[in-house]
Amino acid sequence: MAKMRLGIKVSEDRQSVAIEFAAAGQAPAPIVLDLDQLSSLIKVLGQTRHRMVEGLPMPPLEGQTIATVNRPRWYIQVAQLDGSVLAFDHPAFGAVGFAIPRQEVATMVRILNNHLSMPSGRPTTRN
Repeated sequence: MAKMRLGIKVSEDRQSVAIEFAAAGQAPAPIVLDLDQLSSLIKVLGQTRHRMVEGLPMPPLEGQTIATVNRPRWYIQVAQLDGSVLAFDHPAFGAVGFAIPRQEVATMVRILNNHLSMPSGRPTTRN
């Protein structure tokens, strides 16, 4: 696969973004997108990534660098799968939701209750 250069520039009024792709030795081809178009592109890229990793082994989250969003807006509702839907408003990806089965919800609640009883700065627990 040829090496690619990628450039991204948000307009001064923050109403659009110019994305430039260029293969090595070629002139860039800019594409200008508004916020809705950029959001659609991010969604399609995420779906594409999902297809590419489907069936691959999932590495554990422990030890990975995780991009953290502080104090996101969130919403919880009962899920049709006998569990809960946890939704978060991610500044980079928009609204994202997770359908979590009842038993995993119970485990998360137990872990979160344990976190609340610990002094600040203690290590985390995963399921």
